[in-house]
Formats: sequence, C-alpha cells, structure tokens
Amino acid sequence: MADKKSKTWVKGLSDAINLSTTVAAAVAIGYFAGKWLDGRFDTDPWLTVAGFMLGVATGIKAMWEKTNPVKKSPKDKLKDS
Repeated sequence: MADKKSKTWVKGLSDAINLSTTVAAAVAIGYFAGKWLDGRFDTDPWLTVAGFMLGVATGIKAMWEKTNPVKKSPKDKLKDS
C-alpha cells in the first residue's frame, strides 16, 4: 500500500515538473524569437510582445490539454483497434 502511495506522489511531481518546464519553454521561445525578429526587422518592441503573448497562449493551451484530457468515444476506440 505504501508503495502505491509513493508512486502516485512521484507521478504527480513528474507531471508538475513536466508541465512547468513546458510552459516556461513556450514563453521563453516566444519571447526570444520575438526579440530576434525585432532585431532583424527593426520593429522594437512589437514582435517581442507578440512572441511573448504567443508563448503565454501556448503555455495556457498546454496546461488546458494536460488538465482536461480528451476522452475518446467508444466509436473512436473501435477505429484504433
């Protein structure tokens, strides 16, 4: 019984670390890509802001998909078989 409890704790910690790094990476990539594009096209700060917002939106989408997984209907399960 104690072994099962420790496995769920480790699984929860693993999911939390995975989600936090996914969100942080999405925001960082969006920000730095926007900053690079601003330097390339001399549009400072608009593409940085747009990239940051796109990264935040991507992070929110990742959180939404992780916390609300899509449930397959029985018809979809039969198609996969």
